Amino acid sequence: MFQTMIGNSTNKTVLKIVIFITIISFLDSCTSQIGKKSEIQEVVKYIHISHTRTDSNPNIDKQVEQICFSNFDMRWLGGDMAYLSSDDTETMNRLDSVFDLSSLNTLWALGNHDYTDLQLIEFYTNRNKFYSYFKNGISFLIIDTQDSLSNICGSQKSMFDNLLDTIQKSTHLIILHHKLIWMYDNPLLEPKIGSVSNGNFGDCFYCVNPNNFYIDIYPKLKEIKQRGIEVICIAGDIGFKAKEFEYLTPEGIFFLASGIKFNSENNKAIIFEHDIKYGILSWEFKLMSNIL
Repeated sequence: MFQTMIGNSTNKTVLKIVIFITIISFLDSCTSQIGKKSEIQEVVKYIHISHTRTDSNPNIDKQVEQICFSNFDMRWLGGDMAYLSSDDTETMNRLDSVFDLSSLNTLWALGNHDYTDLQLIEFYTNRNKFYSYFKNGISFLIIDTQDSLSNICGSQKSMFDNLLDTIQKSTHLIILHHKLIWMYDNPLLEPKIGSVSNGNFGDCFYCVNPNNFYIDIYPKLKEIKQRGIEVICIAGDIGFKAKEFEYLTPEGIFFLASGIKFNSENNKAIIFEHDIKYGILSWEFKLMSNIL
C-alpha cells in the first residue's frame, strides 16, 4: 500500500514536470511566432482614380462601380467624379456608395464637375475643400485647384506653408489635385497641355490656368526633397486625350496624372504598393479591366 502511494505520488510529480515543460515550450513557440510576425513586411495598396463621370447624373463609369475598393487601404480621388457631383443628394449618395466619402481613407481633390455645392461636399466628406492628412508615414496635401483659378493662395497657401515648414517624420509628401497646374510655365511640359490635359490652357474655370506653382510652391517642394522626403504630385484631369502621365523633374520630384473617359477602352488607374516598414512606395498604371 505504501509503495503504491509512493508510485502514484511519483507519477503525479512527473506529470506536473511534463506539463510545466510543455507550457514553457508552448510559450516559447508563441514568442518566436510573434517575433516572426513582427518581422513580416506590412505592404498595403492604394488606388488613385479620377474623372469617373459620365454625361449625366447620377451615373459614373460602369467599370468603376465594379471595383472592390475595400481591397485598397486608401482611395485617392482626383476629381470630376460625376457629371455634377454635388448638384443633388442622389448623385452624392451614388458616389458615397462606391467610394465611402466620409472615410478617413478616402481623399478627394475636387474638380470643376464636383464644384456645384461645396457645402454638400463638406456634409458628405466631413472635410474642407482642401486639407492635410497623415497616415503610414505619408503626409498628404489635398489642394483645390478650382479655387482662385489654379493659384494656391490665401488660407490654402497658409496651410501649405505650415505643413511644409513642420513636416519631419514623413517618408513621402503626396499632393493630390485636379488640374495639371505644374504643366504651366514649364518649358518641357507646357507645350503638351493640349495633348495631355482634359482642359486646355486658358483662363476658363476648367482650363489649366496661369498660376503660381513654380513661383510659390515648387521651391518649397525642392527643400522637402533635399531633406530626404520623396515628393509626388498627382493630378486627375486626364482621360479624354491621355490615359496616363508621369514625369520626373531634374530635382527628383514626380508629377503623375491618371483619369478615365467613361465607356472607353484602355482606361487606367494608378495602383500604389506601400512597404510601410521600409518606407518604399511604388506604383503602376493599371488597366481598369485588370483591377476588377
